[in-house]
Amino acid sequence: MSMLCNLSDLKTLLGISQDDTSQDDKLTLMIKSASAKIEGYIGYSLARADYVDELHSVNDRQLIQLNHYPLQSVQNVTANGVEITDYKIIPEYARWGRLYRGNGWSGGVYTRGFTHDVVAGMWEIVVSYTAGYYLPNDENYVEGAEDSLPYELVVLCMDLVKLAYNFEQLGATGLKSHSEGHITDSYGDDSCSVGLTESAKLILGKYICYGVA
Repeated sequence: MSMLCNLSDLKTLLGISQDDTSQDDKLTLMIKSASAKIEGYIGYSLARADYVDELHSVNDRQLIQLNHYPLQSVQNVTANGVEITDYKIIPEYARWGRLYRGNGWSGGVYTRGFTHDVVAGMWEIVVSYTAGYYLPNDENYVEGAEDSLPYELVVLCMDLVKLAYNFEQLGATGLKSHSEGHITDSYGDDSCSVGLTESAKLILGKYICYGVA
């Protein structure tokens, strides 16, 4: 499971001594929870990983949309069993997992009717590649590097955990409303469990992929 910030930095943010390990397990779970909410909202895993023999269909376009991103490197591409080498990794496309080929991703197609109208490309393009970011706990993570998790996402994860932690410390987890006169508290099942704040959604909006136009 992805952890989009590390425990040490989070403890510094919360003012907890590194020598105090009494809350480490809880904080680790909170980091995982915040990370899962972030990835759930944008719709993909941010962690760097290798993806082998991912299958795609012919589309007669210059771009194919891979399932994971950002694209970091490509190990192998074949079309109908024949190796393809004339693709290019272009940064503005690779950011969204799009692999470019100037001649287009052409190949076999499915047709129908007497006029043999093309209805779909055959699923014969196979790609093995590496996608995602190095995360703060990875050995190769370098703050600010293009292949490392953008720092604003690291900070966002810590902020979400801090918010949840503070709610818990105040005994306000699940608090939906509060009034001073005669002290009326109302609790909901998710109101202050800290899903994603509106400001968090604004930050994450630019990390959502809307596919190839």
